[in-house]
Amino acid sequence: MLNFGVKITKVLTKSDIKLINSLKRKSKRRENGLFVVEGIKNVRELLQSNYKVRKIFSLEETSLQFDKSTPVTEKELQKITHLSTPNQVLALAEIPSLPQEITFDKTILAIDGVNDPGNLGTIIRTADWFGIDTVICSENSVDCYNSKVVMSTMGSLFRVNVFYRPLSKLLQNTSLPVYGALLEGTSIYSTTFNTPCIILMGSESHGISKELIPLITHKTTIPGAKRAESLNLGVSTGIFCSTYYKSTL
Repeated sequence: MLNFGVKITKVLTKSDIKLINSLKRKSKRRENGLFVVEGIKNVRELLQSNYKVRKIFSLEETSLQFDKSTPVTEKELQKITHLSTPNQVLALAEIPSLPQEITFDKTILAIDGVNDPGNLGTIIRTADWFGIDTVICSENSVDCYNSKVVMSTMGSLFRVNVFYRPLSKLLQNTSLPVYGALLEGTSIYSTTFNTPCIILMGSESHGISKELIPLITHKTTIPGAKRAESLNLGVSTGIFCSTYYKSTL
């Protein structure tokens, strides 16, 4: 059964357009407790999750795929999309309330200063693939309910809990081993990950913050020819998660 929070309107209203467009801003997403989900796959994943859905707007030829959907024209969908090209269906979903306390009984992926929405979306999707259901971002990271992040997770956002916390406090208050991605350290290919653990990744521009480096218990690097200045954050996170997962088999 679909979990709709309010009565569904049969037409796209001016207030709908104003609200949806305002959600491009993080402050308005937090103020209204809502975010936008676009695309057939993402909306299907949303409807199969525990997230509450407020409204769905879809092109008339697509509306039969989504119960209680409000049919819209291509011109109307263009008015509310957050993407450069609208993707047939758009849903309004409620931002869930996550627990204040984070448990350390499972492996956690910690991300320090990720600013690119596509990278964060890829990281969430990667965590989901490798069975990591908790991602903790530093407070200066991009919002996980940014529409570009949501789109690039391809539905994984609805299975992974994403928290925003001061990472220094988090790492100081855990006894879990911390594997930090650095340019210098033990090769990841000769590293055996203890589980549970914390995998700590830094931004492409600045790496892991200086104040966090002393809190790393296992300094780990991805060896390579190093012709490029650095690896893409999403790619390096994938390598770390894959190697971690292999250690659990």
